[in-house]
Amino acid sequence: MKTKVIIVDDHALFNDGLARILSESPDFEVIKQVYDSRHALFHCQELHPDLVLVDYNMPGLDGLEVVKQLRALGGDFKIVVISMYADKKEIQRFITTGVDGYLTKTTHARELTQDLVLVMKGKRVFSPDVVSKVPLHKDTFQLRFQLTKRELEILRWIKAAATTQEIADKLSLSYYTVETHRKNINQKLKSLSRREYEDLLDELPD
Repeated sequence: MKTKVIIVDDHALFNDGLARILSESPDFEVIKQVYDSRHALFHCQELHPDLVLVDYNMPGLDGLEVVKQLRALGGDFKIVVISMYADKKEIQRFITTGVDGYLTKTTHARELTQDLVLVMKGKRVFSPDVVSKVPLHKDTFQLRFQLTKRELEILRWIKAAATTQEIADKLSLSYYTVETHRKNINQKLKSLSRREYEDLLDELPD
């Protein structure tokens, strides 16, 4: 079954070109091209895509606001930003909202479709230009879920299958303090399925 895609980009030439590239792939079906970002939420609610591709610099609503609206829907579709811009602060904002990838518009067509296939398999993809500006393996995880340094530390011990008491002993904390941290972590990650949670632990940097 093909991945149903909605493209949100006010530049008609790029929007149409991207739609053409995806239509030539056996893996994707473009079900809607949105040229006015203010209509993106409506079309996603109506059409239930598997993947939404979003530009950043758009009139009306910029890409960041579009992504925030789409994430608020609570659906399980993937979101990838495709932009000419790769500013560090901007990238970090998108990572915090939980995008599944950030690709630049200079990405080759074949590489683009390959990256999008990886996204649909549960991977997170970022262009080399993005990786060079943001230390993804260290910061992405913490930014995405708004974890504190202590919560991230405890999550590493959880990944190692340590009990609450063992974590407390290792970090010189009380049992109840660790339990409170674990509850806060669970609250921040509550939107994840069991499989997504396990995959997330695999992604967790050492």
